[in-house]
Amino acid sequence: MDRRALYNQFLKRFPIENLGKMTLEEYTNLNRENSFCYWLEQKTSELGSIWGGSSYKFGIFKYDKTPKQDNPKYSHDNIYSWSSRLGKTYEEAFNNVRDAIVKIAHYARNEQWEEIEKIDTLWPVTTWKIAFLYSNEQLLPIYDKNDWLVPLASHFGLTDAKKYSRTELYNYLLKQKGDKDLNTFYDELIDIM
Repeated sequence: MDRRALYNQFLKRFPIENLGKMTLEEYTNLNRENSFCYWLEQKTSELGSIWGGSSYKFGIFKYDKTPKQDNPKYSHDNIYSWSSRLGKTYEEAFNNVRDAIVKIAHYARNEQWEEIEKIDTLWPVTTWKIAFLYSNEQLLPIYDKNDWLVPLASHFGLTDAKKYSRTELYNYLLKQKGDKDLNTFYDELIDIM
């Protein structure tokens, strides 16, 4: 599928105006194909991948097999598992996740990248994938700082790139884009890596 069409399909399915009303079932479910989490990780993978890692990158998720509970960083009931720091109950955890998503989307829409950088509710790759999807294509669809953004910025001549914030790296790389179409530039960056 054409990336721009996929981008618009995501926005049609999850419009920014509806994010504050998103239910936990819309966010994560075992049907997968219609959940926000499924769209972030799998359905929009052509818009930058966040595959791998743990489902805790989403803050909270519905599970089919009871997770191991030997780590106090995680909580679960008989349906959901979540990062303990997000709340004592799944409702509290999801409210924190949903609030963060709304903030990320609105900050992205207004190009307030520094504000997004302050949000630590979700894993950074998840946060920045959401930011990209609501940014009107004003960000790069690259979400891993150390494995992608730093080496790419170094490739384009940024000295000590690892010392820069994610926002500074995005801004630097976007300057390298010039007038090129975002998807064309993204393909060039993938070829570099």
